[in-house]
Amino acid sequence: MIQRIQTIWLLLASAAAFSALRFPFYYTPTPFALEINGSKGYSTLISLAFSACLSFITIFLYGNRMLQLKVVLMNFLLSALIGYFVYKIVIANPGGGFTLPSLALFIIPVLQIMAIVNIYKDDRKVKSADRLR
Repeated sequence: MIQRIQTIWLLLASAAAFSALRFPFYYTPTPFALEINGSKGYSTLISLAFSACLSFITIFLYGNRMLQLKVVLMNFLLSALIGYFVYKIVIANPGGGFTLPSLALFIIPVLQIMAIVNIYKDDRKVKSADRLR
């Protein structure tokens, strides 16, 4: 499990989603100072928490690579939905800016794509080894 590289990518994606819940990713300056984190709206809170938990749970599906691949693809689509929710928050609060922890929101899909690629490579490697037997 831990020797597979997709485990590291999924663990990093889970940590990034949990950090987006905790740390503010968007702020608006004075006079209405506002810091927005993942728990600002219910839709963002639920989708980020579900994405983080799903990334972590997917690590333990290493025995069934095709199921693991499908779950990570579903989680990738959920990350796109999270991006839409963040976009709605940004449009509703103009005049602000993104903070450094907002990189976590943009890196989650990248880490999931890297995990998808490595799961696919791992599956191809196992299938080629089965043909040799």
